[in-house]
Amino acid sequence: MRFVICMIMICCCTQARAEVPVVQMRGLAVDFSPAVLVASPGERVHLGMESGLELSMAGAPAGVREAGGWLLQVPAEPGLYPLRVSGGAGEMHINLLVTVPATAVVDGRLNGYRMGPAPPGNPRLPQFYSPPAGFIEVTEDMLDLQLTPHFQLRQFLCKQRSGYPKYLALRESLLVLLEGLLGAVRERGYAVETFGVISAYRTPWYNRKIGNVANSRHVYGDAMDLFVDADGDGRMDDLNRDGRRDKADVELLAGIAEAYMAGSGEQRLHGGVGRYRKNARHGGFVHVDTRGFSARWGASQ
Repeated sequence: MRFVICMIMICCCTQARAEVPVVQMRGLAVDFSPAVLVASPGERVHLGMESGLELSMAGAPAGVREAGGWLLQVPAEPGLYPLRVSGGAGEMHINLLVTVPATAVVDGRLNGYRMGPAPPGNPRLPQFYSPPAGFIEVTEDMLDLQLTPHFQLRQFLCKQRSGYPKYLALRESLLVLLEGLLGAVRERGYAVETFGVISAYRTPWYNRKIGNVANSRHVYGDAMDLFVDADGDGRMDDLNRDGRRDKADVELLAGIAEAYMAGSGEQRLHGGVGRYRKNARHGGFVHVDTRGFSARWGASQ
């Protein structure tokens, strides 16, 4: 992979500023920094932004201006390419992650990493079940890469045991949802810097190994099982402050997620909300995903 080390350090350390330009990426309005764009080698991607803003990579223009923004010509080599949007009162840092094409998976493995078969999809709803076109190659020195103001790359990796490099499918819509949902949780008075994570991306091989359904949203790269863990003990907090950590706390977090999705006004942020009670292996948690249509499950009583 190709890395620009000095720029990586800048993007990792950059937090959301008082003034961040709004950039349309994949049809989503992104207003935080750093942000992520996942793209295929050689792809041409339109980034919508106000006139007067500049898009650059390593100090040089990264594409050409066009109506309503910039046309980015994605590099042909997979890797991490820090981009900068600047001009006016603020700036945004974007980590462009160029994927290894899914066609590089041979006999269920990618560079030795066990992937398994492509997800089966859904013939009745093919537009919502497109398999990942490519995978982000992750080396150990990338784990602390700040993808958004409150989420790092390590939080999205599949939990199967292996060496590096590992590979990851990730959709920008999930990152936008997570930043918005975390903001909604904080607005409710819960002082938390990020979510605790049970599971995010799963390779189809690992997903099958743990007994999950083949079309789990986790294999599509747009799902996370999460919980609020301000005290850092690895379990869902007592959100309703009744002295217990139980299904009521799961229900409270799920309700915040449902309200945020319903109020977002963005169809691409609508998706699944699942409730899961604690068991011997983990505390209670909530599943969220950005499948593009509403789905609800899990006992609330």
